[in-house]
Amino acid sequence: MKTIILSILALALLSCNNSSQREDIISSDSGKSPIDTALVKIENKLDNSFEVGFYSKSFTYCWIADKDTLDFRIGITEHVRDSSVQLRIFHRNPILFSKALDKINESLPLIEHDFNLDKLDYLYFESPVFYKDMTTELSRSYENEFGKKNISYNQLNEYLMDSWLEKKVGAFLNQFNKSTRRYGIEKFHLLEKEYYGQYLPNSDLSDYPPFSIHGMGVSVIINE
Repeated sequence: MKTIILSILALALLSCNNSSQREDIISSDSGKSPIDTALVKIENKLDNSFEVGFYSKSFTYCWIADKDTLDFRIGITEHVRDSSVQLRIFHRNPILFSKALDKINESLPLIEHDFNLDKLDYLYFESPVFYKDMTTELSRSYENEFGKKNISYNQLNEYLMDSWLEKKVGAFLNQFNKSTRRYGIEKFHLLEKEYYGQYLPNSDLSDYPPFSIHGMGVSVIINE
């Protein structure tokens, strides 16, 4: 599938928020007649009181296919005080974590036109349950080390710093000559499999682990 990189500053942010299910259609049709996807960027207006004076700029990067916006979005912000850069990904549908990193890497040439990634100091990913490869690997190693009990935030950070996730994130950060300082999962707890459907309502969960590390997304604080 050929990807055309476009720069569209005049689009409204709403276009990236109206996610669709076109990604599955593209995959199924790609063998017949390839559908081009366009990577677009939208400059977000800094209207909210907490944004004004806090962020110097904010962009959203997303993919459009056949006039539909795909589910995966990348948000980038830059702080006023020190020009540090934050990268967050958002999606409602599950995706392999390895593929999510590939999509970020695919977007880097466009992002680097707008931001100095030497200043990258923060990453955010959805909760592990949204990434089958991540939740499978983390749940297995977590259970081997802690069973099914909750642990402290300090223990969680130490565990993640020596985990499958850190190997993936560390390899991604290596291209910027950076490394992970620590991990955080706000409202961390273990999510039982019977509740996965609340987050993944249209997914086949048969091969998912019996529980998942869960919370309000995964934060990665990066060394300067």
